[in-house]
Amino acid sequence: MNRPKTAPQGLIIGVFLVLTAFVAAVAPLPIMYRSLGIVAASYLAFGVSGLPYAFFAAIVAPPIGLISADIDWVIMLPIVLSSNLLALLGLELTWRYPAILISPILLIIPQLFVMQASKQQLFKVNLPWEADSSTWIALHATVAITGVLLAIILQSRRNKNP
Repeated sequence: MNRPKTAPQGLIIGVFLVLTAFVAAVAPLPIMYRSLGIVAASYLAFGVSGLPYAFFAAIVAPPIGLISADIDWVIMLPIVLSSNLLALLGLELTWRYPAILISPILLIIPQLFVMQASKQQLFKVNLPWEADSSTWIALHATVAITGVLLAIILQSRRNKNP
């Protein structure tokens, strides 16, 4: 289990990272970068402040992105939410070294499923990521692996300096 930083530091940093995820969700950026910002802020929040802040950033920030009134964000919202939820569950349940593989895999499984299903005749849908879905998945996997490694490093530093 990940031990959160002691109060007020953990609270301040956790709130800052949650607000960073909110800003990433509503920023006038392409949807891929908005989603990557939310994922990165969630993993950092987990590493610094613990699971409650990470879940809050990963689950509440994407719907806040609806404020930007971007129809592409509305279309991708279920994929982003399910990916974030599975990634953080995998991170918490397999914490430490197995999480380096499990959490990124769980992050990209919904994305891979949607990519394959949207190519089938029954589920044919034009998604906003159609041109660069493999780039989307690769970048999300890279950010997830980096986030897990940073969380492990932050926790090991915190354990050395109690």
